Amino acid sequence: MSPAERQDQLAQELLRIEDPQERLAYVQDRAKRPSPLPPENRTDAFRIQGCVTRVWLAPTLENGRCIFPVDSESLMVRGLALLLSGVYSGCTPEEVLAFETNILEVVKLGHRISPTRLHGLAQLRLAMQQFASQHRQPAFSAGCTSSPEP
Repeated sequence: MSPAERQDQLAQELLRIEDPQERLAYVQDRAKRPSPLPPENRTDAFRIQGCVTRVWLAPTLENGRCIFPVDSESLMVRGLALLLSGVYSGCTPEEVLAFETNILEVVKLGHRISPTRLHGLAQLRLAMQQFASQHRQPAFSAGCTSSPEP
C-alpha cells in the first residue's frame, strides 16, 4: 500500500468521528495501546531533537521497507507521531521520500495542534526522510552505455 493509500485509510477511519475534539481524543486514545518501540530504544540515541516533549524513533529497514516505531512521553504527541508512522511504515524508502503527508490537514486537526507540537512533528518527519534517504536504492541507468571518444 502506498503512503497516499495509507493516509486515505487513516483519514477514513478518523473522519468517521464528526466532532474534531472527539477525533483528537480518539488519536490520543489510540496512543494508549502498547508501544511498538521497545524500552531499550527510548534513549537519547533515538530521540528526536527539536521536540518539547521527548519523542523517540527507532527506524529499521525490513525486506526493503521502512518501519518507523515511535513513542513519546506524552499520549497526545505519541498519538500524533503514530499517525505519521502509520502513513510511512511499510513503505519503501523511495515512497517515503516521494510523498509529503498532510494527514493533520486531511483529518481537519492541523489547526487544533500547537505550533510547538507541529514543529516537533516536522522534526519527526525529517528524521523519517533522512532514514529513507540513507536506505534508498541507487538509481541504475538501464540500457545506457557510453564509449570513450576515439
